[in-house]
Amino acid sequence: MQRAAKYLYIIGGCALASEREPIRTIERIHVEKLANNPPSVKIISRNYAELALPRRSPSCFLTENRQNILISGGCTAPNEHTDTMEILRITEENGESQLLAEKLEIGASCSGFDVETSSPQKPIFGGFEAHSCLDKVQVVTESTWKCEKLAKKLPKIKNSTVLEVKREEFLMFGGWEDEQRTSKAIRRIKFNENFTDYSVDFAGFLPYPVEGHSCTRIGSSVLLIGGFDGCFVIDTIIKYDLETKKSEVIPTKLREKRENHVSAVLSDKYLVVAGGWNSRKALDDVEVFCIKEGAELERCHVEGSLLTARNRPTGVPL
Repeated sequence: MQRAAKYLYIIGGCALASEREPIRTIERIHVEKLANNPPSVKIISRNYAELALPRRSPSCFLTENRQNILISGGCTAPNEHTDTMEILRITEENGESQLLAEKLEIGASCSGFDVETSSPQKPIFGGFEAHSCLDKVQVVTESTWKCEKLAKKLPKIKNSTVLEVKREEFLMFGGWEDEQRTSKAIRRIKFNENFTDYSVDFAGFLPYPVEGHSCTRIGSSVLLIGGFDGCFVIDTIIKYDLETKKSEVIPTKLREKRENHVSAVLSDKYLVVAGGWNSRKALDDVEVFCIKEGAELERCHVEGSLLTARNRPTGVPL
């Protein structure tokens, strides 16, 4: 479900490649308009809170009427994955994060999930655990924070993106599949009412294989931004239409090739793309586009950046 967001909370990540130097801080950024012609904006960023544990690529969900963020899993060092969960309390000034007693069934990073899922059941798809990709779906129930690992298996998959299209139904885009290939598959995953079972079917193919990309919905369009195509980090953007089920590569490109970044729509008019990895280093820069009719994008001149360069953080718009 799409809702207007003012801020983008950028949670954790790491400073280097291969899960090295995980980050504990959470930044909160927003966009301030400077001029209309040409469009110019300023990124306002500040350290908002600290995680109980440093985490690279945790699975995160908005909870309790969008007043809290559940932060689960992630890696705390190379090949060290945590099954812990914590709650970030959202206030206007500074947040506070506290560990929960409950834990995930499997500690993993790089899983697929939808931050804004409307269901009290929060599914986490696949991911990476120490030395292998996962074929499991875990479901965290908001009222109890209890986590259950479902019996049915997916392909082994990490670095995909997931979007809830309606209650109990999700689309999964791309990812690293069966520890063999970067995928261009689109999968439709449907749960039963209690989220104790699901079915999976193919819903089409993307124009190219991609993993480590970001996924942002604008109306009936889904933008799949940047990522890794199996050979190179890329700067292209795919637009997938939820109504026609067709996808295309749009003319607009990122200024910087990047994977493992975050993206979101802020103030109903700006697409923000922040952080990530450009194949050489973690990035602190932010790209901003004005959103035009039909999800067309116009690049903005941007002043400001993140306070910390972040490879594989998680972004939560609110």
